[in-house]
Amino acid sequence: MALYRADGLNKGFGVRYRETDDVFKMLVSELNSTLTPTTIMAVTILAVGLFAYESLGSTPLLIATIIGAIASLAKIAVTLAHRHADARQSVTVADAARWQAAHGLLIFLIAGCVGTITTSAFSYRDLSVHLLAAALIYGYSAGVAVRISVRPFIAATAILIAGLPTTISVLLYGDTVHWILGMMCVLFLFAAMQSVLHVYRHTTRQMCLRLDMERQARRDPLTGLRNRTALIEAYSSLECTDDMLTCIHLFDLDGFKGVNDRFGHAVGDALLAGIAKRLQETLDPPIVAARIGGDEFVILQPDIRDPADAETLARKILDVLGLPYRIGGEEIAIGVSLGYTMALSGSAKLEHMMATADRASYRAKRSGGGIEHEISPALDLSKFSYVA
Repeated sequence: MALYRADGLNKGFGVRYRETDDVFKMLVSELNSTLTPTTIMAVTILAVGLFAYESLGSTPLLIATIIGAIASLAKIAVTLAHRHADARQSVTVADAARWQAAHGLLIFLIAGCVGTITTSAFSYRDLSVHLLAAALIYGYSAGVAVRISVRPFIAATAILIAGLPTTISVLLYGDTVHWILGMMCVLFLFAAMQSVLHVYRHTTRQMCLRLDMERQARRDPLTGLRNRTALIEAYSSLECTDDMLTCIHLFDLDGFKGVNDRFGHAVGDALLAGIAKRLQETLDPPIVAARIGGDEFVILQPDIRDPADAETLARKILDVLGLPYRIGGEEIAIGVSLGYTMALSGSAKLEHMMATADRASYRAKRSGGGIEHEISPALDLSKFSYVA
């Protein structure tokens, strides 16, 4: 799982915070929650902008109002499309980055329009328009700080785009009341930045905790391998196709009880952890290793085009696990009885394949260890064999 780091606020859409890929995708998906505030903001921009234009007759103000309303409608459309995409398929990191860019660009455009409206309003001496402009800028900044703080670069930049020109315009107005209001704007901008970082950090911690709990629920606590639940999920995710095979390898350890009896359960646990470590170092995705209980392990080998690959992997597992283990000053060797079976991808139930592989493993154990396989006679392997 990739991990990227950037200290402070990131400098563009391509720079990531200290986030795993899973956290990044979850945070970007939170931008979907901005549908209601975006709709409210579209109505508010229209109301304030049109009233200010009617009072002041400023053409730039009218243009900013129209563009802000159109950008808000576009943001609503992007949000709906993003929701639909998230519900329809699994989102990749590249997908999430594209959605983040789309949201961000529209948010910046809306912020620019809000800033133009409020800055223009404070350049005229109409206190009723000033009142509406102040409400608009505070409402926008507060909404941004709360709802899109999960992407702090976007939130902070939008607040500055909208709030900084307005603050300068208020400070330059010339009287004491507006000078005090301008200083309040400065303080509120600072507070908004603090709120953005606080919300982001809190949300990220919560998501990391949630993901960690989900991972722990699918991991064997002793070995760190996947458990039965995660194995079932991995198998269920395989596509059904008649041009690829899936293999299930099931093995247990020969003489494991003797290791526990002679050296103690702590050494036995260390041996299981050592076996898991070797499997993790040996097996490359999409191959999946799982511990399903005691000294029983299952290897899911998908996407097989040549049946010989299953035997090759079985031999590799035996060779790697058969090397001695150095544990607590003792050198321990352990045997492996492995059975495997194959079926067309997605054509058989996992429970049936595991039962078949288990029978083959039992035959191997009765023969003193090694490898046995059991393949359904209905499966024609000859059409898969080829020389790569």
